[in-house]
Amino acid sequence: MSPSVVLVPGAPVLVPELSGSAVADTGGGVDTICEVLRRARIGAARVVVLGSDPGGRGLGDMRSTLARWGVDVPVGRPDAPPAPHGAVPDAALIGWWLLDRAGTDLPRSFRGIPVSPRSAPTPEPDDLVVVVADGPASLTPRAPVPEDPRGVSLDGHLGRWLRTGGVLPDPGARVADEVGWWSRPAWLALASLVAGRPARESLSWAPFGVGYHCAWWPPESPTDLAVEGAVRDPHARDAIVPGEPS
Repeated sequence: MSPSVVLVPGAPVLVPELSGSAVADTGGGVDTICEVLRRARIGAARVVVLGSDPGGRGLGDMRSTLARWGVDVPVGRPDAPPAPHGAVPDAALIGWWLLDRAGTDLPRSFRGIPVSPRSAPTPEPDDLVVVVADGPASLTPRAPVPEDPRGVSLDGHLGRWLRTGGVLPDPGARVADEVGWWSRPAWLALASLVAGRPARESLSWAPFGVGYHCAWWPPESPTDLAVEGAVRDPHARDAIVPGEPS
């Protein structure tokens, strides 16, 4: 049995207390992400959050805050022990915040994915795996990295990969760094987890020139996996915000 897998973006601007007036551009996406997380957690015993982290750090069930970004918003389960200051990677903080926002009280842990991981993640069948990863940060003149057509093209291919499956589009580490695709290690881990399957649901948008994506791969039995390549789920659907890269 494969676990339930959800892809979520990892941008601090998703948090209303950090985004100010930009909440108008992020609120609808956050609501959709939380709805997906609520459906995905059904039947799960715990949550494993994966995200890019150069140090490959791992954390158990802990709580922290978003104070590093200027607002002391608590994240994590209230009864979990506090994490040492600075010990929680950014991807874990945003992943935990989204889980809190979705009302998920399952025990959680974090595994950081370095640039060259020594092994692929091996979750349990009753895990909910939440992969925190963004697309390229070079999609528009407003983006953190100067607009780059390679980033625009890559983000479109990533959105299509979520909907159609197959081999993850990967331009390699050098181009990824040049176009601001800093979440590449987490995307590669995601591709290993879903093994070419298309997501049942996906959402792609880019309000600030950075590709944000959310997708869900429900659990599947060995029998389901055997027929996946021949018959696509007729209930599969995707939601793309008009006017934004998909």
